[in-house]
Parts: sequence; C-alpha cells; structure tokens
Amino acid sequence: MGNEADLSVDEIDAYTIVDVDFARSMTAIFDASGRKEDDARLGVLLTSFVIILLGLGMVTFTRDVHDLVIVPIEHMMQLVKEISENPLGKEISLSVYDEKQNDDGMETTLLIRTISKIAGLMRVGFGEAGADIIGKSLNFTDGNGTMQILGNGRKIQSIFGFCDVRQFTDTTECLQEEVMLFVNRIAHILHSIVVQCDGAANKNIGDAFLLTWKVNANAKDQDYIGDKALYSFVKTMIEMTKHEDFVCKFSDRALSELYERIPGYKCRIGCGIHFGWAIEGAMGSLKKIDASYISPHVTMAETLESSTKEYGTSILMSEPFYNLLSPEAVAGCRKVDVIKRRQSDPVTFLYTYDIDLGADFGISKRTEILKNLGRSTRQLSTSTAHSGPNNRDGKSAGRKARTRPSDSMSSSARGDQSDGKPNITISKDFPNVWRRDVDLVCARSHFSDKQRQVWSLGMTSFEKGEWDIARDHFNIVLELSGGKDGPSQHLLRQMKELNYCAPENWRGYRQITTGH
Repeated sequence: MGNEADLSVDEIDAYTIVDVDFARSMTAIFDASGRKEDDARLGVLLTSFVIILLGLGMVTFTRDVHDLVIVPIEHMMQLVKEISENPLGKEISLSVYDEKQNDDGMETTLLIRTISKIAGLMRVGFGEAGADIIGKSLNFTDGNGTMQILGNGRKIQSIFGFCDVRQFTDTTECLQEEVMLFVNRIAHILHSIVVQCDGAANKNIGDAFLLTWKVNANAKDQDYIGDKALYSFVKTMIEMTKHEDFVCKFSDRALSELYERIPGYKCRIGCGIHFGWAIEGAMGSLKKIDASYISPHVTMAETLESSTKEYGTSILMSEPFYNLLSPEAVAGCRKVDVIKRRQSDPVTFLYTYDIDLGADFGISKRTEILKNLGRSTRQLSTSTAHSGPNNRDGKSAGRKARTRPSDSMSSSARGDQSDGKPNITISKDFPNVWRRDVDLVCARSHFSDKQRQVWSLGMTSFEKGEWDIARDHFNIVLELSGGKDGPSQHLLRQMKELNYCAPENWRGYRQITTGH
C-alpha cells in the first residue's frame, strides 16, 4: 500500500474486524485507486456509447422525418409553385414523384400524386385561356379562403380557328350513345395536330371546336404562326380521311343506321380561320366558370366556318389571317370573294385553301409523288409558288429547303398506337412543308396552274364589275374541275341572280348580312 495521504477517500477501502466482545478490533486499509480508475474508464465508455447510440438514433429519426415528411412537403410546395407560375407547363419537374415510391402507400406520396393529377385536370379543363386564372388563384391568399377568379379579362391578339363536323345531327341520331366515341376520335386527331403546331384547344361544343394561336406584337416574325394554324386544319382533314376506319369504328347497328341514312358517308369538317383581338377571361359564377374568349373576331371565325357550305369549300380564311401566311402557304390559296358585312366594317377578301379530300392517299400515289419531289423539287416549288401580299422581301421563298422528300411522310407511315389511336407526328419544317408534305401535294393536285390563272382573271373581272367576262372565266374553271368547284358555283349563282350584270352602285364588293 502506498502513502495513504496521497489517496482520496474514494480511492481507499477500509475493513474493520472486532471480536465478539468488541474488546479488540483490527482495521485493514486497501488501495482501491486502480479499481476506481477501471470503473471510471468503463463509465466513460458507457457514457460515450450511450451518446453515440442516441446520436445514431436521432440521425435515423431525423432522416426518416426528412424523407417522409419534410421532403414531400417541400415537393408539394414546389409543385404548387410551378403550377402557379406556369399552369400549362407540360413538364412539371415533380409531377411524377420518385417512381420508386409510387406504390409505397405513404400518405405524403399519395398527396403529391393527387396534386399532380389535379394539375393535369386543371390544364385539360381550363386550357390556355384559363392559365392566368389558375396562376392567380394559386398565388392569391385570403384569410377566409375565398377564390378570386371572376374579374376583368385581358385583351389578347390571336388566330381563331372554328371547325364544325358536317351532318352531325343525322350522325348523332344514328350513333346514339356512340356519338361520344365519334367526337373524341375527331378531337384526338385535331388536338394532337394543333398542339404540335403550337396552338391550343379552347372549346368543344358538340360538333364544334374552337382553336387558338396567340400572337405577339409582331405576328409576321412569330415563327410562321399563320402557316401553323392553316396547316393544322388542312392536315387534320387529310388525316381524318386517311383514318376513316378509326373515326367511324362503331357497332354494326350504328353503322347500319348511319349508312342507311347517309349512303357513302364520309366524316368531314369545315373550318373558318380569322385573326384579331379578343378578351380572355373567366365567365360564369363561383358555381361554374368557363375560361374563354369574347370578341366579334371569334364570331367572325364561326361565321366563316358556317359559310364554307355556301362556298362549297372546306376552309375559309379572312384577309387579316391571310396576310400572316408565308408565300409558300399563299401558293395554295385563292381569293373567293370580296365582302362587307356591316356598313362600319372594312371591305375584306375571303380566301380558301384548295384541297381535294377525295384524292388518292395510297402508297402507290405517295411513292409517285416522292419520286417527283426527289427528281424535280425546284420545278414543283416554281409551279406552285407565287408572290403574296406579305412575301417578307423574299425571305421565306429564298430559304433553302432543310428536309428530304421522305421526311414529310410523317403520320401514317410511322404506325399506330397499341390502343388503335393513330399516332400522328407532323413535320415542323415551315414553310418548306407546303412543298414537301406528300399528303398536301396529293390533296391540292386537283387544282391546276391553269385553273388558278383563269380563276385569278375571273376574280379581277368580278371586282371590276365585268361580270360577263367573269362568268366566262368561272365557267372554264368549273368545267376543268368536272363541275365540282364550289367557289365557281357560288359566284356564278350570285351573278345569275342579277343576270350577270353588276349593280349600278357596284364598288367591287358584295354587301352581305349575317345573323351575328
């Protein structure tokens, strides 16, 4: 034993032994410093172990809270923020939250998936016209939780396209409940093409569709926005013709009634296209709203569509829209009338794009055209192009073609989806697509350069009031078309009512009245 004075009380163990009479006793003192040091070391180790264990437990718990609570909440907030900033964004970064967790059953994951689905439903339900409404509603905070969605609209410039399904009343009566399949199949083709051409679907009202292309301040420099709008409708008509079996795939009963009532039925649409301003906003009440456009220019597009039956054409375009087209697109258009709707309105020209939906879109015909395109692309572009009112100093016409002829076989040649819906992918090589799309070349081949020249002379005479000369030219065009040219028939009927003599107060246009 060492010096007792060097030891603390805790480091000394003392044991006392006494006899039974407590007369004598003996005390033994032991040095316990070594054992105490061992106990201290063990205590330190135990404390350290407990600290490490608690630290690991806290980290594990915190990580679970972070992964299962904090991160999902942050994702929800980011998702709502992205939707409010860009309601029509097609690629929301968190719209599909961690595919590995899609089936983990966690409530937070289900919430994120629900928010993503609600965002998708809002995009489908509101469309482009409702993007501003969605954004403002998500960004607006109010203590009572009310929605502020009904207020002033905003003025926009846009191309408005209105199309209508022909013979829809008879078709509905024959198809009955299957009419929904019919309309949705048309919408599948129309909407897929419009969206690829940078447009947006706004309204589906029974047999009618309203499509829009918003235009910035300088429309002529906006990446061929007019060409895209016109191409959308022309291509839709062609694709509907090529996919007639898909559009008219009904039960035997429905088909029997349909073809009995309308022998040789073909699904066709008519389109009116106009460019102008409109007020975009929400209409209705807090019980039900519609995001749409209000403007006489929207009505004008509808009026043009309804007039396609009168003119015997599939497409009618107003002069403001026609002025947005490139020379390549103008090459397939022709003026069909000069009108004035109201006394306060300016005189406007009406145009159509000549297409024959009864053309042969088969493989043999396409192959023949492809050979011609490959052999004489320059000749084709020369024979179909002429200068328009907005040739943009030859910028479009002089631009070098960027695609090969085979590149324009864009839709049917690429197969169908597994669910039977045609997978339509179009060429975006504007304005060269007007010369290189094989289907377009097929559809407009019925109207020759000679017909176009004679028609132009007839329209010049018609505007000058020389109706007897105009009659002769229109009759030639009608004869060359086999008696099928609708605009010729229409203007000949109008002139015949006045015995082919222009009124004394003729000013080069027809004054018409509409119900709008």
